[in-house]
Amino acid sequence: MPVNMSHLQYLDELVKEYLLFRGFSHTVRSLDNELKIDKDKGFRVDRLVDQVLSSIQTYDLIGLRELWAHLDRRFFARLPHTLLPCVRKLETSILRLYVINTIQTTKPDKLIEFFEKMAADLQSQSEWREWFILPYLKGVEENPAFAMYFTRQWQDTLLVSLHNFLAVVFQSIELPTLASYREEASKIAKLQEENELLRARLAALTTCDQPTLEHLSVPDPPPPPHLMDDFYNIAQEAPSSDSQLKSLKTILFGLGGGLPTSPILGRKGVGGGGVSMIPQPSPSTSQAPSTSNQGPSSASGHPVVRRTISQAPAEEKKRMRSSSVASMSSSRNSGEHIAVKRLVQTTASSTRPSRSPTKIRPQEDSASSTKTELTSDKASFLLLGQEEYCEHRAVVTHAVFNQSGTLVASADTDGVVKLWSPSPSPKTHCGVVVKSAVTAVEWLPRGERFLLIATKAATLRLFDTRDKKTVWEIGPDTCPVFKDQRIMGVRMSPGEGSAVVSVAPRVRPQGTSTPPAPPALHTLDMKSLRVESSYRIEGGVVNGCIMNHNGGLLVCGCNDGSVRIIDLRCPDVIASWPAHQGEVFTVRLSPQENNIYTIGSDNRFACWSMAQTGARVMDHVLHERAAGPFLVGVGGGAGSGRSVLLRPYGPLFALHQDGDHVLTCSPSGPIVYKVGDNNLEQALVVGGHRSPVVTVDWCNALQCGTSVAAALDGSVTVATLMHQ
Repeated sequence: MPVNMSHLQYLDELVKEYLLFRGFSHTVRSLDNELKIDKDKGFRVDRLVDQVLSSIQTYDLIGLRELWAHLDRRFFARLPHTLLPCVRKLETSILRLYVINTIQTTKPDKLIEFFEKMAADLQSQSEWREWFILPYLKGVEENPAFAMYFTRQWQDTLLVSLHNFLAVVFQSIELPTLASYREEASKIAKLQEENELLRARLAALTTCDQPTLEHLSVPDPPPPPHLMDDFYNIAQEAPSSDSQLKSLKTILFGLGGGLPTSPILGRKGVGGGGVSMIPQPSPSTSQAPSTSNQGPSSASGHPVVRRTISQAPAEEKKRMRSSSVASMSSSRNSGEHIAVKRLVQTTASSTRPSRSPTKIRPQEDSASSTKTELTSDKASFLLLGQEEYCEHRAVVTHAVFNQSGTLVASADTDGVVKLWSPSPSPKTHCGVVVKSAVTAVEWLPRGERFLLIATKAATLRLFDTRDKKTVWEIGPDTCPVFKDQRIMGVRMSPGEGSAVVSVAPRVRPQGTSTPPAPPALHTLDMKSLRVESSYRIEGGVVNGCIMNHNGGLLVCGCNDGSVRIIDLRCPDVIASWPAHQGEVFTVRLSPQENNIYTIGSDNRFACWSMAQTGARVMDHVLHERAAGPFLVGVGGGAGSGRSVLLRPYGPLFALHQDGDHVLTCSPSGPIVYKVGDNNLEQALVVGGHRSPVVTVDWCNALQCGTSVAAALDGSVTVATLMHQ
């Protein structure tokens, strides 16, 4: 449901007022400091557009690219694929406005600087080929190819389109519970008004006054308009003129054809989950009694079609009236009122919903051919094709897409890392060999050029995939905190300025007197290669972690079965709760960052509330061996070898961009599930493996999503999945 973001500033003031009341002065100062550097500008579209204009007018190309990259990661990456051409068109137009401004203000040095810095990203874009001649062309304003961009009409249309597009995106965001108080209050007010009308109609029925009943009948609401018909129904923060509405409709419907998906302003494809531009009904609306006649519009002003009392048959009317009389009488006698949801902070020991996990029946192993099952006639995914990449000779620990889906980095226990393109058919791009088993592979979020590789021998290597060379490498010899340690995982900050490295002590031979260093998290500066800070984890090792959008919070899954949330600015653990019976292997955040998904050695897939830390949203037992145990045969020939338990290092599940589907491992190939409110529904059994799958990844950069799955035998399969 579209929402109005204009009240968030008032909500910020309410939060500060509460913090001052509680005496949390340090927290208030921290909040004020973060509000000053808030890149979202409080979701104020006018301020964001002003920031874009300011960067253009002051020739701040770096600031412009950083702002757009932030919007891209935070919002645009979650849009449906059908709107990606609109984002691409806006990127191109904003950059062109920057170029036009340098010409109009006679700044040839800034124009040359622009093409020098942007040449690497723009030279492959067909729509920019003619623009490289601008620094050497005289009378650009009169050139037919560029004259349109110097007109005031084109520039104003671009700004209006940007304003309205951002308004559409922001008002499609799912707000947290605290921020939706205004909508809840509006619903309660409407319900109270409808109750008064029903009481008046009931009084009219008791007096048998038919004219009065007709006079008080509730009019039928109009049918809902299409979301994209008029933007004044969505962009409610600033009313637009007819010309502005036409310009935005033009950019959404007429400007999206045939544009490349390669990024310009720091965007490298889409990752993460999706934000639907078509608002879905809130689950909370189902809590309202079916007998209450909702008003002609929702809380945001949009008409909603409902069956009114006047449309119901006579017998149904009678039942509804009786139910209404009983419910109103009970409410008056008991003094109850409509409950409003509140944000309650819970702890690990707090009471949780007493629902037993729903076990999903395990699938039979398929050792020969690809197995495709659909659980219903209206399956949400279709398997379009599947290919195999067989360049590894050992167990593959990781198979990770870059953000645009053009490259996959796969690594194995022999220390071999392969860079290969998954389409149109798997083809090796380059490779690199490290000293020991690879325990972490992380693409740097910007540029998709650099790959960070961590090993069990506590070495870190930054590899340049374009020049095919190692940029730098550090280890126990150059970084003392890595001595006698093994790296369990690595996570890059969104700005690429630092990386968080999780370490655990190596197994030491007996008789060693020096005690090993305890498990810890180290923050490494990517430029100076120095450890900025270290934080010891008491009682557990961080197996996997994930950062939120601004890199302030780190969600960790630990080997003691707990989930910890660490504030990296302190650093300190701000929340911790037991999540699994056994180790937590993989953690992920939902696209809206309001939920945490985990999978543990107990073969359970769980969902936890990010706002109400420790509150279990969902907990299900997956199919057999979704999280191991993974046994690998070592030793001599047939019959003389032994099996070794392999610890999974790569992610055991991956989320689709819509946040409603999850890809999991299984003994015979990946399986897709649909995530419901309190259950999992199997959507597709992809299959295709002869040995158990140990890690998966899912790329949604293209219309048909591509997934990779790596198995114990070293094989990696690439599957093309179409979301219906």
